[in-house]
Amino acid sequence: MVKVVKNFVKVNQYTRPGLKMSGVKGIVMHYTATPGASALNERNYFNGTCIADKRYASSHYFVDRKEAQLIIPENEVAYHAHDRNRCYVSFLKPNANTKAIGVEMCVEKNGKIHSETVQNAAELVADLCKRYGLSTDKIVRHYDVTNKNCPAPWVRDSSQLAAFRKKVDNLLGNKTVSKETASTSQPSKSTGTILKKGSTGSKVKALQKRLIKAGFKLPKFGADGHYGDETKQAILSLQKKAGIATDGIYGPATEKALQAIEAKKKKSSSSGKKSYKLPDGIYKVKKPMMKGTAVRQIQEALAALYFYPNKKAKNHGIDGYYGPDTADAVKRFQLMHGLSADGIYGPKTKAKLEALLN
Repeated sequence: MVKVVKNFVKVNQYTRPGLKMSGVKGIVMHYTATPGASALNERNYFNGTCIADKRYASSHYFVDRKEAQLIIPENEVAYHAHDRNRCYVSFLKPNANTKAIGVEMCVEKNGKIHSETVQNAAELVADLCKRYGLSTDKIVRHYDVTNKNCPAPWVRDSSQLAAFRKKVDNLLGNKTVSKETASTSQPSKSTGTILKKGSTGSKVKALQKRLIKAGFKLPKFGADGHYGDETKQAILSLQKKAGIATDGIYGPATEKALQAIEAKKKKSSSSGKKSYKLPDGIYKVKKPMMKGTAVRQIQEALAALYFYPNKKAKNHGIDGYYGPDTADAVKRFQLMHGLSADGIYGPKTKAKLEALLN
């Protein structure tokens, strides 16, 4: 069993509010996205710098190759899986922070999650499942809850979640393995349906119509009810865009990704999609402070992707001043998207923002 160190952070407004959970209904898996930081390093960050920066964030457990640090009591709320009232996992609604334990896996200097860390996390989660009477289909990714790209390796390859659940099942001595995809609040329009190259019929035609409406072109054959190379390519494009396993096969994970795109398009059509113009050049913390329309454009783009300069401030901290809060938002964005995390807005950060927004 992995070594668990109780090392609670102090009660404070930003990382440990001291609120009681309504019960434990699930476990949400995360990754730290801070290469080389240990579980203890993370604990110290949430007991110090995070509070000083007035950033609302935390998790119950941080796991590395050596140990698991329990920094928030299991019966208290941690700020790990709730953003703008979004919660797409039905059994954790309306707020996953009040119903789920958060487990963060540390990453190595190369940005990968080590197999020993995964094993330690599995041992920890198996113990949690046993103590709280949870089946392994109650283990979900941060991505499943809010669509955040976390843990990024498990979003790129959803089979890693299935493998983790199987590992936990084995530790619990269960013979059956839970389903690969998490239960969500959005019921699948074709739960359990698998369509692939060679499939034909009304279900294929309905899928093709949805793909076309979602913006995935089928210029040669259209919705003809035949799952050929053109339809497979459209599915591959969808899977790549969603950051899930790319196999060209339509199944539950792909259905969920398609639903997310459809919901986003529906929201855009009803409210009018906003285009984001971003400035060229370099923006960073300096004296006198950089300010103006260009800085506001950067802040608005970050906020649109839920990287707020200051979530609790007026207008989420969008004030046109490039101060420490904006630099922190840029740094968090860079960490999540594989960029050099220096808090400085430049060409690479601009390109990644544009790719995600426009």
